[in-house]
Amino acid sequence: MFILTHENETRFKKIFNKALFIYFRPLNEQATILHHSIPDMKSKFLFSLALLCVLSFVNIHQLRAQTKEELQELLNSETRTKAKSDKWEKKKKKKTETVTPQVTEEKKTETKVTEKKETPKKAETIVEKKEEPKPEPKKEVVKEEPKHTEPVAVKKEEPKAEPKKEAKKEEPKKEQPKPAEAKKEEPKAEPKKEAKKEEVKKEQAKPAEAKKEEPKKETKKEEAKPSQQSSAKTEEPKKEAVKVEPKKEEPKPAPVVVEQKREEPKPITQPTTSIPTENLQPERAREANAPLISLAQPADEKLKEIPEPSKVGWRKDKRLGKKLFAQGSINNSIRYYNEALSKKSKKTFLNQNLADEYMLVRDYVAANGHYQNLVTADSVKHKNVVAIYQLGLTEKYLGNYEKAKEDFQKFSKLTKDDDKFDALRKNATREAQGCDLGISLRNNKDLPEFKTTHLTENINQPLTDFSPVLRGNNTLYYGSWNSDRTVVVNKHEKYADYSHIYFAKKNGAAWTKGEMVAGGVNEGNFHSGNPAFTADGNTMYYTQCNQDDLQRMRCNIYKSNLQNGEWLVGEKLDANVNAEGFTSTHPAIGKNETGEDVLYFSSDRNPEKGMDLFYAKLNADGSVAKSRSVGPTINTKGDEVTPSYDFKTRTLYFSSNGRVNIGGLDVYKTNAAGGEWVEPQHLGAPINSSVDDMYYNWSEKNGFGFVVSNREGGLGLKSATCCDDIYQVEKTRLFFAVRGTVQNADENFKPIDNALVTLYNVSEGKELKNNYATNGNYFFDLEKEHEYQIITRKKGFEDLMQGVSTLGKTISDTVTLDLPMKMIPAPLWSVGSKVGTVYWEFNKDYLTDGAPDTLNKVVSFMNEFPNFVLEIGSHTDAKGTDEYNLKLSQRRSDAVLKYVSSKNIAKSRLQSKAYGESKPVELNEDPAGTDNPSGRTKNRRTEFVIVQEMTPAQIEEAAKAEADAKLKGKKGAKTSAVKNTKPAEKKTEKK
Repeated sequence: MFILTHENETRFKKIFNKALFIYFRPLNEQATILHHSIPDMKSKFLFSLALLCVLSFVNIHQLRAQTKEELQELLNSETRTKAKSDKWEKKKKKKTETVTPQVTEEKKTETKVTEKKETPKKAETIVEKKEEPKPEPKKEVVKEEPKHTEPVAVKKEEPKAEPKKEAKKEEPKKEQPKPAEAKKEEPKAEPKKEAKKEEVKKEQAKPAEAKKEEPKKETKKEEAKPSQQSSAKTEEPKKEAVKVEPKKEEPKPAPVVVEQKREEPKPITQPTTSIPTENLQPERAREANAPLISLAQPADEKLKEIPEPSKVGWRKDKRLGKKLFAQGSINNSIRYYNEALSKKSKKTFLNQNLADEYMLVRDYVAANGHYQNLVTADSVKHKNVVAIYQLGLTEKYLGNYEKAKEDFQKFSKLTKDDDKFDALRKNATREAQGCDLGISLRNNKDLPEFKTTHLTENINQPLTDFSPVLRGNNTLYYGSWNSDRTVVVNKHEKYADYSHIYFAKKNGAAWTKGEMVAGGVNEGNFHSGNPAFTADGNTMYYTQCNQDDLQRMRCNIYKSNLQNGEWLVGEKLDANVNAEGFTSTHPAIGKNETGEDVLYFSSDRNPEKGMDLFYAKLNADGSVAKSRSVGPTINTKGDEVTPSYDFKTRTLYFSSNGRVNIGGLDVYKTNAAGGEWVEPQHLGAPINSSVDDMYYNWSEKNGFGFVVSNREGGLGLKSATCCDDIYQVEKTRLFFAVRGTVQNADENFKPIDNALVTLYNVSEGKELKNNYATNGNYFFDLEKEHEYQIITRKKGFEDLMQGVSTLGKTISDTVTLDLPMKMIPAPLWSVGSKVGTVYWEFNKDYLTDGAPDTLNKVVSFMNEFPNFVLEIGSHTDAKGTDEYNLKLSQRRSDAVLKYVSSKNIAKSRLQSKAYGESKPVELNEDPAGTDNPSGRTKNRRTEFVIVQEMTPAQIEEAAKAEADAKLKGKKGAKTSAVKNTKPAEKKTEKK
């Protein structure tokens, strides 16, 4: 730009053209030829100006230093020719004669003589220009000139024998710069002086001799560049230098010079490598060891060329932020957007981009600040109402439930009349309910059921640790990702390091240092994790994931077998599990709602429903059947992920963000009853937190489990909530349960399906719950210091009652209690046989929830055997007086009689009988005189006993009598109605 400020227009145009040649060196040869083909100087000038503008916008940053260096060299060469200009004018005729032979020689090597004749005139005008500004460029020439002037005489004359002789004659003193060239590779002070000496010597050299060397050097254009630039009057070589010089690495034989020029851009990469350290929190700086400094840093030269954000304009920062985000480099994109925002703080879209990207990397504090800026700037017109919803999410994830609820309610109010926000408004309502749940759990002062403990650095690393699962009783398998260093592949950023499967051993209350699993499951360029084991521990299902261009994982499930202590290379499961084009991940072994052995997993194969849970039945030969959804009871429109199954309690655990949650992903559990899943139950705090909680894995057998969370307190380096760590879960209070199998005692204790199992609380004298045994299996939670009775009923079997107690227990326990039932053979029905029994709650005469099952069995019996008459005999325990208990038992018989007769059973076949407390089946009190709650429970009963077997004639007579009784009942009802209405009419008449 210094040259362009000179006054002389002619010289301005000529120097502009020479500067143009240097700027256009990266262009191809055709562009240069096109430029010279324009004969009109004015048109050429306009053409040059236009091309220069285009080029300056594209390559100005890359060619800035190089161009400056070349221009100064050009100025220097023109300055050196000034002293000879007077002599050239006097000997003009002689010079023209010497030029013509040179042109003829040049025609042999290159057919561009006409172009070369024009340039010498430009050189003469430039010489005149450089007389005044000479002092200023000298400073820069001294610094940068050695790179171009050193090879002037040495490099270009050595390859040829003849030029060497001429060089010696012309410049015998140029042997001195040779050692200077060696010095110029390291220090730059000495070359400055020698460069000045060379200039003086070159002025003394004859121009004719310089011209003789030039045409010979044209035969090797690449080698002749430096000498041609340093010569006094060689315009033609300068054109060649313009064309070839961008390829500095190829032509120059001196490796030292090449290395210097390639090493200079390296400092540009320093900003990118320092990105992680700038984002580190001070209290976590101790974790920033050497392997972690490269977190999220590109290792490809394409990203290394990106300039420092602070050294470019905000628009350039914005463009680079957008470009890096498209490449998947979110952390680097954030850095450039932040720099752009610091320069243009009022640009709303920068706040929007930063807020959204901080949400992606789960830095909720930073995202909250930018969403707050958006909401504040839009507090009047409310054009960006979605920012209010997003602000509420960040407040919720930070645990500020009251403020989050206000934001969700504000969003719902502002969008109540806008249909396009219907779905988001429903989410806001659900999120507000989640805030209420979070507030209630936070304010609950009761001791929680569980406690969580962050595992040490033996397991957790500063990045992501996930998918903990026990193999056996004391070996923990888990996935770990220790470095998110990245590279650029096909213009997209991808991770250079991968997650692997590790294991650790339980050592007392602690865990040993995690070690990578040996064998084939960790081999190859893919992420591996999510291990799950069969019961024998010799087969492992796990996940392999590859990354797409936006760093999204595409996963499939594999199966590996243990051989000689090592896991073999996994075999990919077929399309029954791994749907083509979709992700299948998070495998877990368990049982479905009907009790079949299955493989659970999560998948996005239903695009509009997010991630859902699926299961595939495991066949006896190790193959898997076609997968099916677990159903709408569990799956929502949100994401359901990370299933796990506890065989002892027959409980399915999973995480979901499509329910009323206190955070992002919350953990739920469900059990199967009657062949169907019951409504999932939220596990509360501290298993769930205000952020993401997943990979919950509980072992009732071992009494502890694990959960993965990005809650505060982890080892993440980038933010307090960036990364997932593993927490161990333990119970804080006693838990009791009973489980078992309903069995057929007459057929080798084969499981009886769909038997009704009812739990009675003996201590309180009431029925608690009941469910149908699936494949014979049942399960009930119990409370401490209580006695229970479990009653089992099934058609064709005798009712069975078993007791279980938690009195005096001090350790959590799950009791196994099998229930063997005896079949009732049909030929045994006779007078005196008991058909069924109904049990009552203490001092109650209304039917319990389980009573209709027994009564329906009695109705079926009477329809099948119409010749039997049953006695309905009711009993009480010994509490209360004899008179009271007699009346209570009569009320119980009446209640049963009413129910059975409502099923079209003739009352003549039923006989109601009240026994009170006169016929107990067990003692109401122990021999020591203490109360026996279990005995009293069995005494509160109504029994159906066959008391008569009628003949066919008696059956017919009883049916006729029943019909007559019904007919008389209808007539009696009509007459009584008439009698009741007449007096009423008379009274009205009297009135």
